[in-house]
Amino acid sequence: MAGWAATRTRKTSPSPLLPAWDAPPAQYGVGVHHNVAVPMSDGISLRVDIHYPTDPATGEPASGPFPVLLSMTPYGKKAPPPAAQIGGGATPYLIRRGYIEVMADVRGTGVSGGSFEMLGPEQVQDGVDLVNWAATLPNSNGRVGMFGISYLAINQLMTAAAVGPGSPLKAIFPAMAANDFYRDVVTMGGVPHMRTVRAYGATYSLLNVINPALEFAHRGGHERPRAGGISAVRQRGRDQRSYFRNLIKDAIAGGDTAFDGTFWDTMRPADVVPKIVENGVAVFLVGGWHDAFQRGAPLNYAALQNTFAGRPAGAAMTADQPVSDKFQLMAGPWYHVSDLDGQHLQALQLRWFDHWLKDDETAAVTGAPVRFQAIGSAKWFRTNAYPFPEATPTRLYLGLGGGLHATPSADESTATLQYLSRGPVSGRSLEQWSLGMGSFMVSQTGRSVRYDQDNTRLQRDALTYTSDAFDTEQLLAGPVGLTIFATADRSETLWVAHLDDVSPEGVSRPLTQGALLGSHRTLDPDASWLLPDGAVLRPQHISTRQAAAPVVPGELTRYDIEVFPTAALLAPGHRLRLTVTTYDFPHLVPTRPQRTALTGGTYRISQGGVHASHLVVPLADPASMEQA
Repeated sequence: MAGWAATRTRKTSPSPLLPAWDAPPAQYGVGVHHNVAVPMSDGISLRVDIHYPTDPATGEPASGPFPVLLSMTPYGKKAPPPAAQIGGGATPYLIRRGYIEVMADVRGTGVSGGSFEMLGPEQVQDGVDLVNWAATLPNSNGRVGMFGISYLAINQLMTAAAVGPGSPLKAIFPAMAANDFYRDVVTMGGVPHMRTVRAYGATYSLLNVINPALEFAHRGGHERPRAGGISAVRQRGRDQRSYFRNLIKDAIAGGDTAFDGTFWDTMRPADVVPKIVENGVAVFLVGGWHDAFQRGAPLNYAALQNTFAGRPAGAAMTADQPVSDKFQLMAGPWYHVSDLDGQHLQALQLRWFDHWLKDDETAAVTGAPVRFQAIGSAKWFRTNAYPFPEATPTRLYLGLGGGLHATPSADESTATLQYLSRGPVSGRSLEQWSLGMGSFMVSQTGRSVRYDQDNTRLQRDALTYTSDAFDTEQLLAGPVGLTIFATADRSETLWVAHLDDVSPEGVSRPLTQGALLGSHRTLDPDASWLLPDGAVLRPQHISTRQAAAPVVPGELTRYDIEVFPTAALLAPGHRLRLTVTTYDFPHLVPTRPQRTALTGGTYRISQGGVHASHLVVPLADPASMEQA
């Protein structure tokens, strides 16, 4: 793809956590008990591998006591590196430094019993049961932590919210977790990411055939759960395929799963995050500006700190509210699966758990609890709140001739956009919604592939709006809002917005994107973030079937589009470019009823005058946030 460039990957990068801390050396060997059956409160048994520290001289279990780290995975608990980074497999780095590690196959996956329901209430109760069981293991100190990425990270949040006060669960380390599964990844502004969901379902179903088969074949003097044999393995695969096939079929047809509602309620950490604070669990969040859950990590952070401060969890944080060092956020220009640009993630986990599970005060993380790298910079920036108080929300108005201006034109004009279902592919978007697997696999060879280098092709057959060049270096950091006033000749509209950093040479580096289906435009007044002048900084839409509102043909309509949060360092001479299209091919796939209503549509966007379409971007002086 045009603009891709291969470069050497940095193997290590200094930790951004303050103060500086040296990880203790490895002291132990590693032993394992395979496929231990753990009964759940409803009688179903889950299978776990228990990895434990051993005496290097004898190979016998070390006496401890040790904290226990729990991971619950649907991807296979014996995944070898590098697949272990995606969701499974033991981490000897932590075990050798004094941790017992429990890897569990979630209900209905691997060789655990029961039926699978993605992040359902039974699975949440399983997490509570496993935490309480893990705290009583031989040589345990009675304290439990949880870690892992993606599904494993969301599971942590749901479990931490359910354990209740006084639980053995004291700390978690969720990397790349959703805040709202429906809004973060399943849809964008009500438009399904159907190909992403289909690919995930296919991969998931395959793993749930491969992993049980590997368990049966695994050598060693351990129990092999063989009940049902190969026929049981095949049935497990069929069960997984059926689950995702029915979900996808219903969504494509415009059924209930295409809308927010009861099906997605159990997968929404946003609804339960306040309980984590009440339960006293410390949380270290990791997020990525190119992550599939790009939207989620900063919102989870804000919800935790807001609850600590006695404020509504879903509100925008204020600059002066108190914050707790029990809730931390680290983010950078990373995909869902990533080496985090050389960050030693396990060393960061070790520090977090040594402090909260071993009472090591030297491991405490102090100072501003948010630190992030921006796209285009290796610097670390720090702050307390989200949205970042150092960044000023700045209006840029869409103007005649494709300009982004600080003030709106006095005269109103219109720009015409035709509905297209497909067009050129954005490399960043393709890699983001493929979970970063391409760049991750390349990174395992010691090299990296840049998918964020040139977005120029996407601008064909689209409307583009470009700002003046910046005189000084600017940090764009936080949520981005786009408000469009437009008429249409159909009862449905689809808006897709891409925001790029354009160099003086014309290279268009993609930063972030957002989308909105016109019928999902109704705002949630309690969850949307508004500026004092009424501008919408971060819209949240009511995407239920009941709230869906057809567009009235010919009527001037307001659309507030959530552009996912990002952080990017904009060099002097660079410009911002907004590209407005009606597709993100091949990922945004409207349902059949939506496609029928969209086909042949013509939109006319209002520029200037009383109804001035505008972009709201948060801009800061980099020096105000740069880590010393």
